[in-house]
Amino acid sequence: MIEYWVGVDGGGTHTRARIRDRSGKLLGEGRAAGSNLELGIPLAHRHVLTAIELARTEAGLGKEVEQQMGVGLALASAELADCYHALLAMPFPFASVRLTSDAFGACLGAFGGQEGAILIAGTGSAGLIYQEDRLRTCSGRGFPISDLGSGAWLGLRALQQALLCHDGILPPSLLAVRLLDHFKRDQAEVVRWAAKAIPADYGRFAPWVFDAASDGDELACQLLDETCAQLQTLLEGMQQLGARRIALLGGIGTRLAPRLAHLNLVSPTADALEGAILFAKSEAFPCLYP
Repeated sequence: MIEYWVGVDGGGTHTRARIRDRSGKLLGEGRAAGSNLELGIPLAHRHVLTAIELARTEAGLGKEVEQQMGVGLALASAELADCYHALLAMPFPFASVRLTSDAFGACLGAFGGQEGAILIAGTGSAGLIYQEDRLRTCSGRGFPISDLGSGAWLGLRALQQALLCHDGILPPSLLAVRLLDHFKRDQAEVVRWAAKAIPADYGRFAPWVFDAASDGDELACQLLDETCAQLQTLLEGMQQLGARRIALLGGIGTRLAPRLAHLNLVSPTADALEGAILFAKSEAFPCLYP
């Protein structure tokens, strides 16, 4: 019998886990590095287990209770069939494991298990419409080909523009100075870094853009305008596809939501961790690959 329900939300930067008992009481939470499945199934599997272990430790529960846990995983790139099946083929010590996308977990949390639509703009970006018991995804095909308006996209744009400032093509910029100082003003170092960088690495520069915009930097303000325009394109497109209620989520989305309030966005009821717990509890929700 399942005595504990566990929700896990995993993206490109972080993996978070939450444990509740059967009555719904919060027992513990844990955090690990990212578990986007495209970054590698063994890596994602390890970070999921680490986050759950840390939550279990915070809750004061022994390892033996893992066999009494029902786990819902809401992970980035779970919508890709090969990633979905590969993760579920990995060994888990729990009583049950159900997997869905981070977008659907966020949608379930945002609307308390009811139908609705969400646009996540965090390290990556992805839209999802849950309507008439069906799921429809929008964008969210991974960086750099997609993920418009995301932290990774914003970080990439910031570096691109900073290099143009360095070349004298764009005017001097406080943001450009800060970014290039980070790389010791060595263009070759930027190129070497980019050859190995993952989306989360680019996403770490997104807060630098917000900080520089707060200091009045023109380039940073332009980049935030571009990001808002990308998010607006996605939100308006989702509305045209029939989404009546949309919640804008994620670190980037939350910070830019006030600038997009004219699109009549709604506030989420709860987070993706609660959505993952709801998904773990019920097989009535749509499954990505039945």
